[in-house]
Amino acid sequence: MTVTIVIISFNRPEEIRRNVSELSATLDEDVEIIIVDNKSEVPVRSVLADFDERVKVIEMKKNVGVAARNIGVRHATGEIVITLDDDVFGLSGNDVQLIKDYFLQYNTVAAINFRVVDDLTKIQMNWCHRRRLGDWWNKEFNTYEISEGAVAYRRQCFLDSGMYPAYFFISHEGPDIALSLMNLGWDVVYYPSVTVKHAHSMNGRPGWRRYYYDTRNMVWLGIRHYNVTLFLRKVPLHLVAMFFYSLRDGYMAVYLKAIRDSLKEVNRIKKDRICMSENAYKKYKEIERFNPGFFYMLRKRIFKRGVSI
Repeated sequence: MTVTIVIISFNRPEEIRRNVSELSATLDEDVEIIIVDNKSEVPVRSVLADFDERVKVIEMKKNVGVAARNIGVRHATGEIVITLDDDVFGLSGNDVQLIKDYFLQYNTVAAINFRVVDDLTKIQMNWCHRRRLGDWWNKEFNTYEISEGAVAYRRQCFLDSGMYPAYFFISHEGPDIALSLMNLGWDVVYYPSVTVKHAHSMNGRPGWRRYYYDTRNMVWLGIRHYNVTLFLRKVPLHLVAMFFYSLRDGYMAVYLKAIRDSLKEVNRIKKDRICMSENAYKKYKEIERFNPGFFYMLRKRIFKRGVSI
């Protein structure tokens, strides 16, 4: 199976140079590397001038957010596409082989999430999966989440799913595509045998961003995929949580704008609705059985400042 690595980059010249330098040194020549430049102030092509023969750079005319990943995957020639953030490092040739072997062994799997640790401390981070971290960080399991900057796809499955919704820009595009893949009958897994390092660079990350997009896009995710029962159970609870985050951290105006903007586009989002099939809903509920309880999440998320949202 052939492999392409797609990295989107925005205003992180040092990170993208380090990333490509490490990948070029550790991966075989037959692994294709594509960088999508989301209109960085310092063009990625100039930063990577030394790697012209190894790397293909695609330049966007403006920052299109997650849609840049779609562009990269469309241009990929590999049967497997690994998508990384520009500040996610440490993918090795052995990791690529593990990914290839996994897809060959499990023909129902469309996406493989990696374990993500801090670049310096090696502590687990980017834990998007709704399970107790201490119990599950080193175990393989099915999930309805995708960490977009540290995941491998069967390329054709990604294309068949409809890819990331461009109007999300950022946030919740991972669970959106996971649900699309599940609706097509595919499995999504967390696979800790592949571990990458996240430097979590704040360049290109305005402080208000998550409060806005995490709020707005959760509404849109529910409209696009959830049945009535799941929508009423998931979306209001998430909005209440985001209300408290925003109140706690001083972003209430951003939160209210996100609510307003989400409602403005309801009719547009409904046109793209892909209601979960009965089989996908059963699979979702089976995964959900392992979710921590309400009070556990309340203690973890609401009353601890600095917790990633």
